[in-house]
Amino acid sequence: MNENYLHLIWKTKRLPFHLLQTIDKKEVKILHVGIYNTASGPDFFNGQIEIDGVRHSGNIEMHIKSSDWYAHKHHEDRAYDNVILHVVYEHDQLVFIEGIEIPTIELKEHIDWAHYKQVHQFSESKSLVHCASSLNDCPPPIFWNQVEVALLDRLNRKAQELHESQNEVAPNPKEVLFQALAKSFGCKTNALPFMELSQRLPFERFMKCSLPEKQALVFGTAGFLEQQPSDDYQLQLTNEWRFQRARLSIQAAKKESWKFKGCRPPGFPTIRLAQFANFIHRMDWSEAFWELPTRQLLDAMYSALLAPIDAYWLNHVNFGIAKKDKVSTAMSKATAQLIIVNSIVPFLFWLSKRLANSAYREKGLEILEMLPAEKNVRLDYWKQLGIEAKSAADAQGLLELLSQWCEKKLCLKCRVGQHTLGQKQ
Repeated sequence: MNENYLHLIWKTKRLPFHLLQTIDKKEVKILHVGIYNTASGPDFFNGQIEIDGVRHSGNIEMHIKSSDWYAHKHHEDRAYDNVILHVVYEHDQLVFIEGIEIPTIELKEHIDWAHYKQVHQFSESKSLVHCASSLNDCPPPIFWNQVEVALLDRLNRKAQELHESQNEVAPNPKEVLFQALAKSFGCKTNALPFMELSQRLPFERFMKCSLPEKQALVFGTAGFLEQQPSDDYQLQLTNEWRFQRARLSIQAAKKESWKFKGCRPPGFPTIRLAQFANFIHRMDWSEAFWELPTRQLLDAMYSALLAPIDAYWLNHVNFGIAKKDKVSTAMSKATAQLIIVNSIVPFLFWLSKRLANSAYREKGLEILEMLPAEKNVRLDYWKQLGIEAKSAADAQGLLELLSQWCEKKLCLKCRVGQHTLGQKQ
């Protein structure tokens, strides 16, 4: 037995409420099971019960054993002072609040063991989505409501990660965005060296540089200009880098930290670094930019992300290394969309919290609704189950649901799982 199962059968009312009694044989009428609480504090808020004709309103707490009240130190926590009912699987100890015994219900004799076994088998399923065979029976509003919950969890989590990555109490929002963009340009393969790059560059002074200066600083700080130049283009960047390195006191990273293996030529770190310098220079960094209508803002982002880089990279994959065939160095629209989804939208959520202005949060959600769903194997998996993302918002919610709910077997906290397991057979 576990508490999550007790929570499930209580909130889905899979109990013979008409038979419930307190441990001292008093009849209990459950007028309202309460509002399920997933945060700290009592398990159900604002429940309503009636005992001996007297109505009580307050919180309801659930445990495997009554003695867990003391084991969990609830008697030392004032948040539990308004508990009106203690619901336990097994009663083994009287519990008191300020000297008054809490009415207690024991559920041991009312458990539907066939249902318990079904829930246990459900949570032990080897399928990535444990309710895969029952998804067709789940009403779409319930399923997509859970996807929306997962989406907001994902964006709030990413916004929190941005917050935790900053050392200052009041960080510069532009620098927070700069670092978020750098990480997203690196994708999974080069996210760490890109993050290191963004932290080594002196942001304020870097932003004042011309495009050639930015290119030299980016490649130099990344460690690609420490060797002897192999051609005129690299020589030009190296000379500028040596001047800027001395002026700004920058230490170059190790070139070996950048990974080419596993990347196709358009995604090589050298190409991404050139695109990054180009984008940072072209992007509108004014505060007024975020006040633009969402469609106009998106168009401006696309224009900066998809702008062509130096012609040198049409013929090279690295400094001095020519391409066998000419391959376009223009960023694909799909990559541009991923960068917007993985950096701009979380930044807007972070900014919304930072400024206590929900308009930025709403703009982030609007962007996701406007963008198409990305393509990856995890979304293909959902598609095989009959679930197809229509937008980036759907896609982000489905990805979060799979990784943070399904894979962690949080079925009893998931609305889809609750619906599936809470149905009476």
